[in-house]
Amino acid sequence: MGIALVVLATLFVPLFPGSWVFNRLVAGLPAGLAQGLAVLVLPQLGLEVLHLTPQAPLELAAWRPWGMGWAAVSALLYAVRALSARDVGIWSRLMLSSGLGLVWFVWWTGAPTEVLRIFALSWSVPAAVALFLAGALVDRMGGACVGLQGGLVEVMPRATTGLVLAGLALTATPMFPAFFSLWRGLVAVAPAWAMMWLPLIFLWGWAAGRLFQDLLFGDYRGESVTDVGVATIAAIGLLLAGSLALGLGASGGLS
Repeated sequence: MGIALVVLATLFVPLFPGSWVFNRLVAGLPAGLAQGLAVLVLPQLGLEVLHLTPQAPLELAAWRPWGMGWAAVSALLYAVRALSARDVGIWSRLMLSSGLGLVWFVWWTGAPTEVLRIFALSWSVPAAVALFLAGALVDRMGGACVGLQGGLVEVMPRATTGLVLAGLALTATPMFPAFFSLWRGLVAVAPAWAMMWLPLIFLWGWAAGRLFQDLLFGDYRGESVTDVGVATIAAIGLLLAGSLALGLGASGGLS
């Protein structure tokens, strides 16, 4: 029963190959708010399933090295895939799938569900922001493929600011919640395991750099569009700041 619940949880807390279901579920929803809410809710549902098997890491102790290794492989796989993504929605889902692979990594260490929830939110919140803004791009431009127009900051500076902040948060940049979650999670494992994540951090930074290049540089080549409102970007800022405060407050539980 425990193994069946773990497999079920991989459909909501993405772990390859179960992550395919998660990504199809999110992609099948309307771009924008619906997708943003989905990436907040689905991982928490998956963690609730894992909560029903609190002793699973102990019962499957012989599989722990393999499980942690597979979590690393899954995270690296999605980080590599994000390198070629130019659609903001696709990029956000791939980066989220990569980051949530770390939830499984920490789960194998026996971390409590409350810690895993904060860990998941560290990536889910900025992904929700990015997917919401991707929906705004779809509504205004017919798509969220930023590589086609170039220099989106010229016509949508507020939306671009939100996307840059969300992108930095998704890549565990220092002073964002995922950084503290990542750090506290890694110090809980042997140094040999922690070294496996250095390529992942490099890939995250590379993927973010490619996205930012499309957002910030070059001359805008599309039609004139309306930026998101001041109230919208202010709400996004408060949401990211709130997630940071939550991450800082709970980070001690990850040590």
